[in-house]
Amino acid sequence: MQTSSMPGLTQPIIEVAWRHTGEVGRIHYRAKRVDGSDRHLIAKEGEALYAVLEQHLQAIGYTGPKSPEEESSEH
Repeated sequence: MQTSSMPGLTQPIIEVAWRHTGEVGRIHYRAKRVDGSDRHLIAKEGEALYAVLEQHLQAIGYTGPKSPEEESSEH
């Protein structure tokens, strides 16, 4: 039996993930293409990638976009 080796990706493909104010069930993310350009994509609740992104966002303490009050208190 021959085993195949999976290719390792040397650079992150998904660079950032976020939610828009008032949006539920969607996580926006930016993916890097091979040519270096970016692509803005959306993962929807129920999709496998949504669950992965949700777990990572929770792990870093991201709960969603900041309210205007939170933004102004930082400055």
